[in-house]
Amino acid sequence: MKFSSVKLSIVFIIFLCFFSFEFALSWEGYDYDTGNNIEIESYDHQGQGEGEVEYYDYESGEYKQGYLDMCPGGSGEIADYETGETHQVDME
Repeated sequence: MKFSSVKLSIVFIIFLCFFSFEFALSWEGYDYDTGNNIEIESYDHQGQGEGEVEYYDYESGEYKQGYLDMCPGGSGEIADYETGETHQVDME
């Protein structure tokens, strides 16, 4: 089966849209304890309000990992795995 250039273009556009959507699924918030903006890159909450997160700390310029416990309304706290500290956060 030979693909035409139109079919290949459509496949490429679908592929591009899929990966663009995947990267657009970040969640922005604010860390009240440090005064930094954060962005959650992945959130494995398994249908509950808590779970493992990978987040980006804009002040340090680093990706970090922790455990996020969310309350209804978008506030909660992140327990940073590296430092053991907890941070009060408010997510958009």
